[in-house]
Amino acid sequence: MSSSSQTPRPIDALPAQTVRRLGAYDVDELRRWAAQAGHHFVLAECSDCVDKASVLKAIGHAFAFPDWYGANLDALFDCLTDLPERGGAGWVVVLARLPAEPGFGAGEQIALLDVFRDAADDFAQRGVGLRVFFC
Repeated sequence: MSSSSQTPRPIDALPAQTVRRLGAYDVDELRRWAAQAGHHFVLAECSDCVDKASVLKAIGHAFAFPDWYGANLDALFDCLTDLPERGGAGWVVVLARLPAEPGFGAGEQIALLDVFRDAADDFAQRGVGLRVFFC
C-alpha cells in the first residue's frame, strides 16, 4: 500500500455530507483539499446578489447548470442531484457572501440550505460526498 493512501487527507476529517457555516475554514484551503482528493470545487460568489432570484442565478452560473435551469429551488435540487453523473470523488461547494435581509431573509436562506441538505442525502445514497459551506 502506498504512503499516500495511508496518509489521511484533510478533507476526510469533514463529514462526507455536510452543510455548514464556513467559519474558520479558508476558501483557498478548501479548494486545495478538494483538488488533493479529486473532488470538484465550486465557489458561488453571491456578494452582488440582492434577493433569492439573484442568489439562485449566481449558483446556477457557478455550477454551469444547463440552459433549462429555471433558477428556482426545485430546479436547483434537480440540477444538484445530476452532479454525481459528472464523475469525481465528490463536491466541495462554497456559497460565499449570501445576502442578508431584506432581499434574502432567514427563511429564504433556510429553504436554500435545505435544498443542499436534501441533495447531500441523495449524494450519500450514491456514495458521493457533498460538502457545502456558506457565509
